[in-house]
Amino acid sequence: MPKPEVTGAVRHRQRQRRPAELSDVIEGEIAEICRDVAVQVKRIRQLQERTEELRMAIREWARESTSTSDHEPL
Repeated sequence: MPKPEVTGAVRHRQRQRRPAELSDVIEGEIAEICRDVAVQVKRIRQLQERTEELRMAIREWARESTSTSDHEPL
C-alpha cells in the first residue's frame, strides 16, 4: 500500500495541472487505449481465422474418414 505522503504528492501534482495539460493527458490515455483495443481486435481476427482453418481441416478429415469407411466391408 502506498505511503500517505506519496499518495498525497501524486494528488497534489494532479491538482497542479492546468486544464489544457489535463486534456493532453486524457487524450494520451484515450489514444493508448485505442491502440490496445486495435491490437486485441487484430488478435481476435487472427484467432477467428485459425478457428475457421481448423474447422475446414476437421470437415475435410471427417469427409475422408466417412468416404473411406463407406468402401470398407463391415
